[in-house]
Amino acid sequence: MYLTQADIINAKLSLAGQMNESDIIKYILTEDSISLQKKHMSEGERYYVGEHDTLQKDYRTSRISETQADADGSETETVKTFSNPNRSNHHNVNAFHRILVDQKTSFIVGREPTLSVEGAEENKELKTYEDLIAKFADENFNETLQDWVTGASNKGFEALHVYYDDMGNLQYCIVPAEEIIPVYDTNYQRELEQLIRYYEITVIKSGQKYRRRKVEWWTKQDVTYYTEREPNIFIKDTDIPNPSPHFWDISLVNGMEKKRVPHSWGKVPFIILKNNRNSTTDLQPIKGLIDAYDMISSEGTNNFLDLVDLYWVIQGYGGETAGAIAKKLQINKAVNISDSSGSVEAKQVELPVSGRIEYLKMLNRDIYKFGMGVDIENDTFGNAPSGVSLRFHYQLLREKAESMAAKLKKAIKEFFWFITDDYNRHNGTAYDSGSIDVTLNYSQPMNDVETVNMINQSKGIVSDKTLLAHHPFVDDVNAELKELDAQEKENMEKYSTYQQMNKQNNQPDKGNEPKKDDAE
Repeated sequence: MYLTQADIINAKLSLAGQMNESDIIKYILTEDSISLQKKHMSEGERYYVGEHDTLQKDYRTSRISETQADADGSETETVKTFSNPNRSNHHNVNAFHRILVDQKTSFIVGREPTLSVEGAEENKELKTYEDLIAKFADENFNETLQDWVTGASNKGFEALHVYYDDMGNLQYCIVPAEEIIPVYDTNYQRELEQLIRYYEITVIKSGQKYRRRKVEWWTKQDVTYYTEREPNIFIKDTDIPNPSPHFWDISLVNGMEKKRVPHSWGKVPFIILKNNRNSTTDLQPIKGLIDAYDMISSEGTNNFLDLVDLYWVIQGYGGETAGAIAKKLQINKAVNISDSSGSVEAKQVELPVSGRIEYLKMLNRDIYKFGMGVDIENDTFGNAPSGVSLRFHYQLLREKAESMAAKLKKAIKEFFWFITDDYNRHNGTAYDSGSIDVTLNYSQPMNDVETVNMINQSKGIVSDKTLLAHHPFVDDVNAELKELDAQEKENMEKYSTYQQMNKQNNQPDKGNEPKKDDAE
């Protein structure tokens, strides 16, 4: 559920005099917990871990419609549940959603994004800032990006929280969207004005365990903490100063706290990454298709498990149970028929497998089509497809990725606003995070030969950084640029040493760089 600043103000005005602060919190949390968006979040998370709706279906039961004639000649239809405890109840879970989400995450942030600062190539100070940003964007940061993208894909949006730990170090972590109620300035949801976070904890009271909720109401200036004293009764947390600043600037002398100054970011220290414009989940367009696939696949499996290869039709034979007849057929391969018109006939059960397989193929195709993913088992892939063919197969995935890419770039820049502000305050600098440029390096399979040839042909036309971002051997562009710089310095040192050796030996400098063996 999204709220706007106007929604909060209107709720407080309309409820003023009728409900106290606790009632307002209860009202907001209740509305959020039963909202359609939270329902879709739960479904996205469940399907990602394989907890599909098919697991709740009992394939041993069927609903049968019966029509009965009433005394007045009219008919009444009743639906009854028929149960067959002898039938198999196997459940096939087909993890399409997880495959598609992981595929999308790997495509967007499987490789670390390239972070650069405008003007860093000409300005030494900006180059220092670029190195700082690149150093901060390490493996831990990229792992967080992957969790961020995966969470937003499953839930419609995901939140990243920036905070200071007990040692005063700047930290960040993912806060599950299930716990978040963003409050925006307008219906266009441009700027985050406030944010409400709520989560459950276990409280032990008089030897009994209870589940209680904690609430954090964040604004651009401070945060107010609430605790649930009794069910749906919220009070301000007395263990924490309320409201509290976003963080404290603590001065220490000889290890002892000398001074504590409250500080605020001037903005809510949460960054919301939306999955798309409408914050819908990746599961919503394909959930019905996946459910149909699960059901048909499970039904087919149960029919196959319960299949009787042969069944016997026996006429004119009486006096013994079916089990006795089956035993005689098994041992003697024959039975005596007392009635001259009787007969014994063996019939084989045949399942409609071909039709079921064709329908599953259609569902599989539709799931990848409407899920905007890549079916790598598609027969049209062929062997060693060209770059054009690969781009064609990845077109839908790229379109889905682009709907998040702009939002992810903006979210990363917002994150580095906090990093930059922290660094400026501690080091007296005045770096501007607005100069950061974020390039996402999509992990699309390529025809390496075609790609390298294209890179070689583009030298002098496109910047080296851009070419490196598309090179199949490069995962971290910033790290590769550092390696190239170090390699160039090493070669210059070798060449300088070679010149000095020539002068000492009174040999003319031929102006050529020595071979590696000669330099060594």
